[in-house]
Amino acid sequence: MELQWPLILFTFFLCVAGGTLALQGLLTVLGRGKQMQLPSLIVAAAALVVGGISVFLHLEHWERIFNGFGHITSGITLEFIGCIVFAVVLVLYFFLMRRSEEGVAPKWVGVVAIIVGLALCAVTGDSYLMSALPVWDTVMLPVYYVVNACFLGGLVAMVVAGAVKCDDALGLTAKVALVAGLVQLVVLVIYAVLINNMGGMFTEVTYYFDPTLPDVGMIDTDSVVGSILTGSNALAYWGGVQLVGVVVPVVLAFLAMRGAAASKFVSFGALGLACAVVGSFIWRALLYMVAVHALPFF
Repeated sequence: MELQWPLILFTFFLCVAGGTLALQGLLTVLGRGKQMQLPSLIVAAAALVVGGISVFLHLEHWERIFNGFGHITSGITLEFIGCIVFAVVLVLYFFLMRRSEEGVAPKWVGVVAIIVGLALCAVTGDSYLMSALPVWDTVMLPVYYVVNACFLGGLVAMVVAGAVKCDDALGLTAKVALVAGLVQLVVLVIYAVLINNMGGMFTEVTYYFDPTLPDVGMIDTDSVVGSILTGSNALAYWGGVQLVGVVVPVVLAFLAMRGAAASKFVSFGALGLACAVVGSFIWRALLYMVAVHALPFF
């Protein structure tokens, strides 16, 4: 399946937005992160806007998107509702933060921010579950998006906390990035193994003929879905997704915690975030590369 970069960008930036807002909500609940409230909201809002623009680039006739809203349970409708609710929570958080005499949003808004931030990523992942694409039709997809949001949000928060010298949030942001990174590593292994064993789902076929491609043989599904762990895409997975995208950022988060200096959180966090971005894009691209469409086999 060819890469759909607008959708790759959309899911990535929504994870950045959701993770950043959720982590700021966590800091608010714990009574920390006062200085980084506004920068975090700006980052989350900017990521939401960029993600929204990206998804429109995927549509040849974007004005027809409104036709999809007639079905309240359709993926595109749920994503739209999620983005609207997310934007409302951003505005609410900002408004209550500015109204507060202490300049801090109330803790209940922090709870709402956590729920909405992570729910947006889960809903986005759920919208891509479809039986025609077995590689995507698994709970591991929304699980990955939620974990990836926490990982990216933690790294973004490290940079923000270090830049504004928010000392009471430095350690927590690094811990979130560290823990979320380790969880993402495990999730990616489970997901890759699951994909590797999906070849048998395409083999129960007695006859195959595509009238539009009469000279093209059947797809060797085992080699496609098995390419992540040991095949042609193994280097991208183990080297790009896991080593560069997860292990390096986790190590940098650990080193930042040991140093405890704001300047180290900025430099280590920025470098870790850059690596996590690379890994996130590679994994999203791999999900397209191994997404064998099931319908032609039935």
